Amino acid sequence: MKNILFFKLSLYFFALFFIPVSVANANEPLSLTLKETIERVLKNNISISVQSYNSKINAQFIFEKEAVFDPTIDFEFTIAEETRQSTTVSTLSDPKSRNKDYDWDLSVTQKFITGGDYEFSFDSNKSETSSSLSSLNPVYSTDLALTVTQPLLKDFGIDLNKREIYIAKNDQKISDHQFTEKVIDTVTDAENIYWDLVFSIEDLKVKETSLQRARDLEKQVKAQVDVGTLAELEILQAKSDVASREERLLNAQNLIDDNGDNLKSILNFSFDSEEGLIKIIPADSPVFEPGSENSLEEALQTALIHRPDLLAKKKELDNRNIETKYNENQMLPTLDLIGSLGLNGLSGDSATTNGAYDTALSEAFSTKFGLWEFGLNLSYPLGNRAAKSKLAAKRLEVAQLLLDIKELEKNIVVEVREAHRQIKTDIKRVQATRVARKLAEEKLNAEEKKFKVGLSTSFNVLEFQEDLAEKQSNEIKAVIDYNKSLNRLNQVMARTLEAHDIKLFSKEGS
Repeated sequence: MKNILFFKLSLYFFALFFIPVSVANANEPLSLTLKETIERVLKNNISISVQSYNSKINAQFIFEKEAVFDPTIDFEFTIAEETRQSTTVSTLSDPKSRNKDYDWDLSVTQKFITGGDYEFSFDSNKSETSSSLSSLNPVYSTDLALTVTQPLLKDFGIDLNKREIYIAKNDQKISDHQFTEKVIDTVTDAENIYWDLVFSIEDLKVKETSLQRARDLEKQVKAQVDVGTLAELEILQAKSDVASREERLLNAQNLIDDNGDNLKSILNFSFDSEEGLIKIIPADSPVFEPGSENSLEEALQTALIHRPDLLAKKKELDNRNIETKYNENQMLPTLDLIGSLGLNGLSGDSATTNGAYDTALSEAFSTKFGLWEFGLNLSYPLGNRAAKSKLAAKRLEVAQLLLDIKELEKNIVVEVREAHRQIKTDIKRVQATRVARKLAEEKLNAEEKKFKVGLSTSFNVLEFQEDLAEKQSNEIKAVIDYNKSLNRLNQVMARTLEAHDIKLFSKEGS
């Protein structure tokens, strides 16, 4: 069994060795192998293209959730001026004062994956006043501070705080599995339609041969009627059978057109274009290789490991478990450790000194003046009913999803058993229809010999001809059904891509 190279996809594309077939004109038939048909379907199918965008969209959600832990830089610059009536009654002071402030604020904040966060801030201020009572004018001040907050109970933990990233990655994998399932279904449909077209073409050949036999017999009957060895009623019977088989031939041709249109549709051919008018000729014939299919045990094991719908459900369960653990944590009290360290500086002009901004800045970094603060913040809602109800709901969702998975697994087992059993039935059908066809050939040959020597009637010969045509069509149908049953088994086992050597690649790797 070939191994399929499957990467977890953020950006899907097909590494298919597509061999284009040029279309000269609408009258020139297009010969396609099954492999070429599938390659064209994967290249042109609109629903696959639409589905492939989901993985790309979900990849962006991952970046969005990861961005929560990116640092944020804030800068603010303000100028403010205020004029007030002076509260000092003095002949030496102005009846009003004018204050002007220049503020430069810079801060960096970032969230920790443990649930905490920090803020590093630098504030600088220049204040000017017209009041003669101020000891320093202008005043330069600087403040440098680092504040850290770390939850110790509620909201604490790496996995807890990265839960949305985990969920986003699971969502992308779910999209990948859904995309794989869509590709499998599309390839399965394409192969079935291909074999339907093969059957209708082969069945047409059977009916053409049957019609020719009836016409040949009509000539023989007419010759014998002309010489008087057969009654004229015989020629009427022969002509009637020819007309009936001509009708069946027309129906068979119509079925070819219908199946051809179905194939063009899944190939996304435009019916109002030249390629929509072209006739498609299948280049492959159905195979009959009994015993090549997997055993029932192997098929069941493969399906339960690789079915994309089951894998998607399990990723959904992972998400529900992640959310449940988060809600369990939300039942805990809030207990945060808070710590701050700070430095500050001050400078300005006075009657005795000349200050400057760089002086205030140097004082701030000199550690002469500073502050520190450490403490705990405890909070717990009495009853905590909101957290309890959310946790109960998540646990119910998990229980519900477990039942869904169990039901899906049961359905998968049923599907695999049915598909495997159908193959066994089709093998017996092919063998039985081959025996029936050979017997019908022998009976017709014997009856034709009897007719030539006058020991049979044209009615009997025509009846045996129709019986042979029916047995030939049944044999072809049985072989086609066998190939479609193999296709179905590959689908329910999720090994369709492997069977057709289709590889799905990602730019990011696994």
